[in-house]
Amino acid sequence: MSNTAVIQLQHREAFERNVTRALAAGAGAGVLAFLAQRLQLQVPLSFLALVATSLACVRGDKFDRALLVALSIFLPAVPWLFGFSAAWTVAMAGAAAGALMVKARLAERGEEGNVGADRPGPLHYAGTALATGGLAVAGTEVAKILSSRLTDVATPQVLNFAISGVVIALFAGIGSLASHVALKADPVEAACEELLPTLSGEFAAQITRALSLYRQAGTQLAALPRDAAREELARTLQKLTKDAAELAGEWAGVEAQVHENAHADLQKEIAELQASAKAARDSVARQQLEAAARSLNEELGRLGELRLKRERVLARLKSQVALLERARVALIGMRSTHATVRAAEMAAVARKLNALALSQGDEAKLAHEVATSAELGALEAQAAEAALVTAIAQQQQQQPVSPVSATSPESIAPSTDGSIKN
Repeated sequence: MSNTAVIQLQHREAFERNVTRALAAGAGAGVLAFLAQRLQLQVPLSFLALVATSLACVRGDKFDRALLVALSIFLPAVPWLFGFSAAWTVAMAGAAAGALMVKARLAERGEEGNVGADRPGPLHYAGTALATGGLAVAGTEVAKILSSRLTDVATPQVLNFAISGVVIALFAGIGSLASHVALKADPVEAACEELLPTLSGEFAAQITRALSLYRQAGTQLAALPRDAAREELARTLQKLTKDAAELAGEWAGVEAQVHENAHADLQKEIAELQASAKAARDSVARQQLEAAARSLNEELGRLGELRLKRERVLARLKSQVALLERARVALIGMRSTHATVRAAEMAAVARKLNALALSQGDEAKLAHEVATSAELGALEAQAAEAALVTAIAQQQQQQPVSPVSATSPESIAPSTDGSIKN
């Protein structure tokens, strides 16, 4: 793969559609500015053209549309309230319109509905606002020059206003190109791609499979109309994939420690230490070698426990991937069904997947806790046995080598006749 940086244009059809609609909206804004002039209303053409461009890009459900329409009228009007210079006023109004166009792109399919797809990020908001603001100023200046030329050739005033509005809308619409360049990836997809290089073996294979299923499900979801059931199913798919990635991420870096040769290597080293201890003539050296062998024996037991935990984690990961496969298969047949039936099916699939994921997680957690309790009990028993052996050894070491002679009571008893011997 080449390492040369390539600037990619994402969702080109959406950009072309928005620019085309912006041109029509700009012509309408020019006609509206002409009528406002006739009615002696001081409404700037640049303001109307920018508002029309933003309104032409409005997408989403009813709530999103209502909110974006209100913001498209209010935000571009704010700079005119502060008395800035004409260029700065148009630039800030264009920046507001550009940011709203990016938000409209997210609202078109819903942020939760963009499963396994690219989406604009904070840099795209900033880039589009900057580009649209600068181009709005340039478009306004070009419209002024063009308007003067059209006036020189006696162009009808309404047509003059319409063409000027089209020019401003064209420049502002082109500014939205920044939101289509190198879009930010889906955060769940990005997390999986970042995690994959740190994994190996079956964990890497399972996460690769989960990412592939997530993308396929996202493609199928994108073809369905936006509604509450689709949003719920999209959130469920994101949660399943994210949980699978987090589960595998906890095992990142540990897989290499439990490979098949690790157990054999430890056993071989223990056998060598035990053989060296038997062959040692010095008792101190023998004790040190035996202690090292016992320590490695404990590590061998911990390695066995680690391998068992790996099997549990891998089994749970495979169950998560199986749920993603189940969701992908369920989505295949939904495109041909009626809208009402499809919504009910998506809601049912989402609830069922949530329930299965929850039950599997609870079962895995319960089994892990039971196994961990048993392991802790075994470790406590081993510790108690080792403590008992140590106590017995200490008692044996504290016993005297020979009995201490004691003075008999008779030797220190006072004389019965009361005489003092010299």
